Amino acid sequence: MTERRGRFSILGVLLGAFFVTSVLGVGLALHLGLDTAYDNTRSLWITMTHADLKDAQNAMRARIERMQRRNIWVAREVANGDLSPDNVAVWDNTLAALVTNESDVTAIGLLTPDGRFRGYDPRSDKPVSGKADPEEDIIARSLIAYGPGQSITQFPRWNSLVNQVVISEMIPLFQSGQYIGSLVQLVSLGDFSRDLKPDPTEAGRTPFVIVNDHVIAHPSLSDWHQLHPPENPGTNDVLGVLPRIDGLADPVLARMDQWQTFDFDDSGPSSDGTSGSQTAALETADGYHVIITRQFEESASLPVLMGMHFDPTVFTREWERLKLATLIGTAIMVLAVILAILIAHYFTRPLKRFSAATRQLETGILDDLPILPGSHIIEFNDASRSFNNMAITLRDRERIGRLFGKFLPTAIAQQLLASDDDTGNVQSRQCEASILFVDLVGFTTLSEKIAPQRIVTILNAYFAKATAIIEENGGIITQFQGDAILAVFNAFDDVPDHADAAVRTAIALQKLVHNDLFDGEELRCRCGINTGLLVAGNVGAPDRLTFTVHGDAVNSAARLEAKNKELGTRILIASTTFDQLSDPSQARLADEILLRGRSETTAVYTIPIDGID
Repeated sequence: MTERRGRFSILGVLLGAFFVTSVLGVGLALHLGLDTAYDNTRSLWITMTHADLKDAQNAMRARIERMQRRNIWVAREVANGDLSPDNVAVWDNTLAALVTNESDVTAIGLLTPDGRFRGYDPRSDKPVSGKADPEEDIIARSLIAYGPGQSITQFPRWNSLVNQVVISEMIPLFQSGQYIGSLVQLVSLGDFSRDLKPDPTEAGRTPFVIVNDHVIAHPSLSDWHQLHPPENPGTNDVLGVLPRIDGLADPVLARMDQWQTFDFDDSGPSSDGTSGSQTAALETADGYHVIITRQFEESASLPVLMGMHFDPTVFTREWERLKLATLIGTAIMVLAVILAILIAHYFTRPLKRFSAATRQLETGILDDLPILPGSHIIEFNDASRSFNNMAITLRDRERIGRLFGKFLPTAIAQQLLASDDDTGNVQSRQCEASILFVDLVGFTTLSEKIAPQRIVTILNAYFAKATAIIEENGGIITQFQGDAILAVFNAFDDVPDHADAAVRTAIALQKLVHNDLFDGEELRCRCGINTGLLVAGNVGAPDRLTFTVHGDAVNSAARLEAKNKELGTRILIASTTFDQLSDPSQARLADEILLRGRSETTAVYTIPIDGID
């Protein structure tokens, strides 16, 4: 790679770009142009808030009017005899139909003279029933004096049936001149006050609703009533379930008695929404607050005050020459954006090349990895050189791993590559394992009839498929001895069911040679399996090592393979293997034999294979 001169630090370039585009561009635009924003901003926010409060009041009024119209309609139908609570099915269906599209109604139902509530929850589409709170029952009875046809709004109280603070709309029901109960609609406090919430993008405004000196809506009031359930919901204190204005972390509400009202618009009532609202101010340690309030006249029992107050940061500075500043700021920002694009393009080209190269590296295909060019940026140049060196190292490592894998078991090759020791030694390990010895039948005779090169072709075809079967079952091939294979299970990799794995492998090998041809030739094999202690490790000279296994258990597996010829079987397993099978019924006793080097006979078993034996 050709070395380049005149490289720069990425930190210096980024700092320079940041200064030109951000500090110089945006700072100069703000300094020159935005000096007139204070009055415009304050006027806009106050006018907008006046209008928002009026809209919120209209929305709350419309919600109450809809509730009242439903109540009056039901009361009229009951009085005329066209609807009766005694007809439960018709009554329930009618109430459900009335609030089908009214998602803000928490519950609607009948409060009976005996103090029980039977109604419907449109949100869960389930009935609501139970004994009404004593406070609700007292209010319902007091409505009898108003006579039929008058619906009353009650603010607010805890309702134990819906387990939250609600606003209720009640109307007494009369049938044939007799009082039969009151129709009650419940709206949760959160639903009732949601119309007051400002746009979440309009930071700096805090909405609130106050009844007397209690707060019924405020951002800090979220789930307040669930965290502070009423201790005695049956008392006559309808506001006891709500925090006082000094009970929330809001210094503006806590100092409500210090608000100073002022006239925002001396021109009198207007069509912009300011008529009917009041503007006040409060000076605190953290700045100047503006408060906009509006009285909600529809509250029959308690005075409701809706409002919003501004955070002092909304009015921290007075800006001038807004139009000129906007033009200058826009021009500077355009230049800054163009410059930022050019700088970003310069920086993203090597990053894109680096990203593409790393994605290629993730695929594991190292031969197609690109060579990253150098860069004038010191850090990019170092990264490119390091990546190229890493790619070369990985290719060499992958090639070595492929070569090792052809001459050693994969697990041994991986351990050698991961080791920091260059001696090639693998720590010897004594363990219990199952040994499978497989030998082809009559292969010596076959070798005398065909050319040596074809013998290699047949063996390679057989060994390829046999190796795949052995490794698929967790075995490791330690030796190819002519046409024989020595494989162990649990000698290096942990194979908990190594006896079963060795037997499965032997069965699969018998099915392989029974069903397949190898370069056109039919082969047969015999298998011997033994389980016992062995030692696995490297043997040989310091500069010429091989991995193998040692022990009497290995020799016994080879002797069992040879005994197949005498007993006329294909698979023989030792009693030590049979004892560890998860399904011993698959094996049957073949004979009691005396293995070479033993003083006592031992039972050996064979595995019948359907379709072969």
